[in-house]
Order: sequence, then structure tokens, then C-alpha cells
Amino acid sequence: MPFQIFTYATYQHVETTLDPASSHLPRPSGVIESAWLPDSGVLRARRVLSLSPGLSGDAIWWSGGRIQGVGSVAAIDRQAPKALPRFDHPDSLVTPGFVDGHTHFAMWAVARRRVRLAGARTRAEAVARVAAGAPSQGWMVGHGWDANRWAETPDRHVLDDVHAIPVYLDSLDVHAAWVNSAALAVARVTRDTPDPPGGRIVRDGSGEPTGVLLERAVELVAKAVPAPSDEILDDAIREAQTEAHRLGVTGIHDVEDERAWRAFRRLEQSGELRLRVLFHPPVAALPDLVRRGARSGAGSAWLGMGGVKLFLDGSLGSRTAWMLEPYEGSRDRGLPVAGEGEAREAMRTAAVNGIAVTVHAIGDAAVRRALDLLETLPRVALPHRIEHLQCIHPADLARVARSGVVASMQPAHLLTDIPLVERHWGGRGRGAYAFRSLLRRGTAVVFGSDVPVASIDPREGVYAALERKGFDGAPRAGWRPEERIGFEDVVRGYTVAAAHASGTSRRLGTLARGAEADLVAWAVDSAAEGGDGDAFRRGRAVLTVVGGRVVMHRS
Repeated sequence: MPFQIFTYATYQHVETTLDPASSHLPRPSGVIESAWLPDSGVLRARRVLSLSPGLSGDAIWWSGGRIQGVGSVAAIDRQAPKALPRFDHPDSLVTPGFVDGHTHFAMWAVARRRVRLAGARTRAEAVARVAAGAPSQGWMVGHGWDANRWAETPDRHVLDDVHAIPVYLDSLDVHAAWVNSAALAVARVTRDTPDPPGGRIVRDGSGEPTGVLLERAVELVAKAVPAPSDEILDDAIREAQTEAHRLGVTGIHDVEDERAWRAFRRLEQSGELRLRVLFHPPVAALPDLVRRGARSGAGSAWLGMGGVKLFLDGSLGSRTAWMLEPYEGSRDRGLPVAGEGEAREAMRTAAVNGIAVTVHAIGDAAVRRALDLLETLPRVALPHRIEHLQCIHPADLARVARSGVVASMQPAHLLTDIPLVERHWGGRGRGAYAFRSLLRRGTAVVFGSDVPVASIDPREGVYAALERKGFDGAPRAGWRPEERIGFEDVVRGYTVAAAHASGTSRRLGTLARGAEADLVAWAVDSAAEGGDGDAFRRGRAVLTVVGGRVVMHRS
């Protein structure tokens, strides 16, 4: 069936566990609200990393939404009007605004209000969190479980013991769901329900569903979960936007569906959208996009159209990433979730109608299939992309650069994935997170988080790209350190490369006169600029400016 390539339900199957009329997430202490702050100013810092050739200094001046000058404190003080506010952070590093190159922002926004399972060290700990949660609209919904380090496997019966109402829990990588018997009953999933194409209902020895659903099977239950109202969604995005600003994020490349697009449009129309959003709709929306004449690169300065998103495989954590060779100690090569003919038809239709293609490919077989298909497509206003590109066969490295495809990668996944790569891929892990190999061949590499799979906090991504270590600091010398890259290359992944991918390089990504005033001041030790990831991780954003308006300032 054309155009039915798997897309996640994202936030439609996410429901709040707080009453938005009476409960609010606390504002970070020491942070001044954006409504109180100016739309022009002079910032005096330790260094301005402009990323514009030959342009440097320790001060920057902006007004009218644009950068007016970068240079020495003395020079900028002479040039800038005396009435402009002065922000003094003499120990800070100023960079262009960080853009998160892969988010599920609305999903994350609402997930912040539900049961949080990330970090649960055992199945019992996860179940206890579910038991203590507050249901909404007759369901208990949570996110973030990761059974890779649990001694016991997820099972519907342990959820039945704590809740009689339906329970739906997304995995950390959002490629699996853990549900109870009531949820299976509502969705009418039984032992006789066949596995959907590209998905799997995990069953016990007698053929009964265990309560774990993989890939496209997730949708069997997800579609039954009540969706949040527009009011809840908009309020959640506002709160999440504030958190993004606090962390130095000024823009996102978002991968969601029509409801998220409409929510961003409502915020834009009300003047509340202060993130620059490049929006990637699911490929299921392609017929409607073609009918309406949508084109990649179209839109406003705040909300633009990216490329249609389709999936070629699953994930490493769920062992559904599609590999050229079987997983270590197994005959399983993962799970392609779209047929080649189906994918080819959708991608060709998109490209000939001026719409870029954004392909989810994690395993080396999926990456190779993505390249086979993308190389045949006509170019459009924005470059085609491979999302994740987590493991690539060395023979395909040069192909990525030649194709002009953007590699959209998430360094923060390294923080948890190192042992999984070693366990499941073994020696093929030399092709995992191959940042340096891709960059030195000329590939445009965009960095992001994949929030809520990983934290939207860019400090974690910068640390991971610089150090190539897990949360525990191991291995001490870094994992496959030959793929380590320098600090400026990491920053470019969040700025210059992100602007290239969104077609906004003439106005975003660098700090030069005339560019949009999107910038961040980071209170970090100067060792970070020499490649010390721990130094950057210990720092924090102290000033965030988007479109010339100060949206966060720590005094």
C-alpha cells in the first residue's frame, strides 16, 4: 500500500499525568523571564566564537533582530549606542545559537508531564514508578524504560498487579511499548492477532502476548490511547520551550505530525514561538502535502517545512536496527520496516514534487539501502537527510559525502550505547558514530538529541562527541577515540551544519554583521575550547538570545 511506511504516533499516545490548570513545572532559579528582557544589547565575554572566517573578539552587539558587530570590548563600546543594555559575562564563551537537529519536541513536551521511567535500574523500580503515577483519561502513560540492563524482562502481568486500567509505556528509544492486559484488551490484541508488517508482538512459549510490542506493532495499542487536548499540548510546548532556552537551544529540527505542526502554528500566530522550527512531517502525510503544493524550505522565519520522514529500520536498543550481518551470537539481522519498492515510490514522489526526504536508518544495511535510494533522487531546495546513521559500513563512508546527503546524528546516544554496540555489533562497531570519518570526507554532519530518547541538553551531546565516553566516564581513553573530533567541529554540528540543512545559511549559523541575532553565552572553563568535554558539561548557558530578543538570562 503506497505511503503507509511506518511512522510513530509521537505525542498522540502521550497523555499528561498533571492537571495543567493547577500544576506547573517549577521555573529554574536565577533565570529571568523573557517577557522582562530587551530585544537589543551588548554582550561582553571572554571570547566570541563567530564561526565566520576572520571575525573574532570578546564582545558582540545586536539590535533590530540582527548582529550589528563583533569585535573587541573597546571597539563595540564605541560603536554601540550607549543606551543599549550591557550584559557582562567576562568568563563566558559566546557561540551562535545551538540548534537541536533531531527532536520529537511536542512528544517530549507532554512526556515531561507523565510517568518518567528513564533511569529505572530494575523492572521493579519501573513498576513502582508506574504504581505511584496519576492516571489521566482512564489510562496510565509513561516513557523511558530500558530493559537492556534489567535482570527480568518487561511483562504485562507485573503491570496488571498495580493497575486495572490500561497502561501504556514507551521504551526509551520509542521503538517498543510495554502494556498491560487491559491495554491489550482495549486494542483487541490477542494470541490470534498477526504481527503487522514491519512489527512484532512478543509472545511467550504458549503464544500469548507478553505485553511487549516492537516497531509497527506499537501502533496496535498506541492508537487507542487518548490524545491530549490542544490546550494541554500548547501549554506543554510553552513550558518545554522555556526549558530549551534555559539550556541554550534556539532552534529545532522537529520530526512529528500534523498536530504538532498546528500547535507550532498557533504559537507562532500568537507571537509566542521563540524557537526556530524546521518541521519534518511523516511520509503518511505525503499525498496531502503534494495536493497542497507544499515545498521543502517554504515557511516563515520561525516555522519552515523540512522533508518527509520515513523509516527503513528500527533501533539498536530493541535489536531491530537492520544489519548487513547478524547480531553477535545470533542469526537475527534486525528488522527492515519498509519494503524497497514502497520506500522508493514514496521518496521519488516526494522529490519530484520539491519535497526533501528524511530517512531513519540506524543499522549498516539500512544506511546502505538509504544511500541506494537517495542517490537516485533529484535535488530539491533542502538537502536530503539520513537520520541517525548510527552504524555505517566503511565502504559506504565516501558515498555519503558524494551524495550531498546530510548526516543527522545524535552524539548523546553514545552515553548509553557503547556497551550495546560492543555486545550486539562487535567489531562492526568501528562504523558506529563515525563523526571524524564522515567529516574528513566532507559530509555535512548535524548534531541533535532525539529528545525524549536522550536529553535535549546540548552539554551532553558536546561531552559525548568530545570524549566518546559513557555516563560513567568509561572507557577512560574514550571509545574508538580515532573518531573523536575537535570543539569547533562539534559546535559547527549544532550551528553551521544545522543552518545548511535548513537552507538558512545566509542568515543563521554564524555570528556576523547582518545575521539573525541567535546566540548563546556559555559560562564554561576555557579548557572546553581545547576539547575538554567535562569542562563544557560542567558549564551552563547564562544568556540565550533568539531573533534579537533575550529569552533567558542568569544574572
